[in-house]
Amino acid sequence: MTKIDGLKKDLTTMRNLEALTNMLEQTAARSISQMRENILNSRAFFSEVWRIYGILKQLTPPAPEVVHKHLVVGVGVDWGMPGNLLHKLIDETERIQKQHEADLLIAGKMAHGHFRGKNQQTIHFFSSPKDPTLADIQPIYKVVASYAKVTIVYPRFESLSRQPIQTASFSLNESAEETDARQEEQVGSSRLVNTIDADRFIIDPDPQSISNYLNEAVVGLTVHHYFAEAALAYSAAQMVAMRNSHDNAKQESKKLQVKYNSARRAVIDSKIRELYGTRAATKLKKKVLDS
Repeated sequence: MTKIDGLKKDLTTMRNLEALTNMLEQTAARSISQMRENILNSRAFFSEVWRIYGILKQLTPPAPEVVHKHLVVGVGVDWGMPGNLLHKLIDETERIQKQHEADLLIAGKMAHGHFRGKNQQTIHFFSSPKDPTLADIQPIYKVVASYAKVTIVYPRFESLSRQPIQTASFSLNESAEETDARQEEQVGSSRLVNTIDADRFIIDPDPQSISNYLNEAVVGLTVHHYFAEAALAYSAAQMVAMRNSHDNAKQESKKLQVKYNSARRAVIDSKIRELYGTRAATKLKKKVLDS
């Protein structure tokens, strides 16, 4: 293969890569537009769920039946090019796990490899759906609901260029006052839970059953909320990565085009010189023969 053929092949490859990264960027952009409004609108609803949960827990005094251990949940991703965002999430998840000597739940196949073989604590591995529904993550939130203390580590969407790693902690045995204080710290709102006289209500079938049910239901909504937040953040990270890759491919295509044009021009000039030299030699030979 000549130099010019090699450059032509490289140029074709780079243009195909440019088209591919542009397509992937547009795909990520569509995912973001579909998820962003739903996520931003759900944040207020999510704080309202915890306010209601705080009230209902006063009506069901028994604590839910849970394992009295700490669980750290790392919300990773199964797909795409999350880049440095996933590395930051893994580092923060590992730091918190070591700090509390907690069990781990790692969602997202791209994060599994880092934690496999680390058997000093219990580790639960799950996939992380791209567009999760409550049914999709039911096996995950059932595990989460079985622990007394939970810390969720996830990326939060703020803008296309900013997806910080956030943590959210909650205890399934906390009092209404503790729930209120935690919400005030995380949501930044005023007091959300009012004192309720539980004696005014009849609990059916029994307080413990209601407590267990509320625990799993609210934990399910909580886990779903953070998984949806993470999916939006990872989509934004992928869009930025694809945009950067597209720009890099476009620049490289320009450089290869210049090299290709130069090489092609060199071949043409060489052929012209060869043709001119042959013609000049023929004229000289003819002149010698005529003389």
